[in-house]
Amino acid sequence: MLTFEFSTLPTMQQGILTLFHGSTSEFDSIDTAFGKPYKDFGKGFYASINRKHSENLAKRNLEITLMRKPKEKIKPWLYTYELNTEFLKNYNVKEFQKADREWMRFVVQNRTNKKQKYKYDIVIGPTANDDTRTSIQAFFAGAYGDIKSDKAIDMLIIQIEPEKLPWQFYFANNNATKILTLKSKGIIK
Repeated sequence: MLTFEFSTLPTMQQGILTLFHGSTSEFDSIDTAFGKPYKDFGKGFYASINRKHSENLAKRNLEITLMRKPKEKIKPWLYTYELNTEFLKNYNVKEFQKADREWMRFVVQNRTNKKQKYKYDIVIGPTANDDTRTSIQAFFAGAYGDIKSDKAIDMLIIQIEPEKLPWQFYFANNNATKILTLKSKGIIK
């Protein structure tokens, strides 16, 4: 059952959440096959409740692409969606209330495996974003101890400052993305 009790979620108006997706691609429909593997919740489509976070992701991905292909003609895009939370009950949803051991182990599992080992359609929880990259790399290098130990997981959680992490919604398949209604898209200035 979805509770949406975390303090960082915005107030919903009649069960409608506004979500944002930053990209370097213009598209009219979502295709989860274009997602990248080794992400927090796996390969799929991600949206955030935090507009600035989504804009920053699009800008960062633009910079990365232009470093590899400087002549590429791409722009950063921001997509705004509405999600009626009532529709979530029709899907297999995993909701993380906070950045805890369970969440961190889930992120570690997905960041180390190309194929997902679960059957969720949608996952909701904190984002292990770019600000956490150094801490996560140190974790994988064993800086906090055995990566399977509670001690290492706990140290990593402290390092990533979970109270500052933006929330994300992950959609594992195209069927799950059908509950998103595109409200606008545009180039980020």
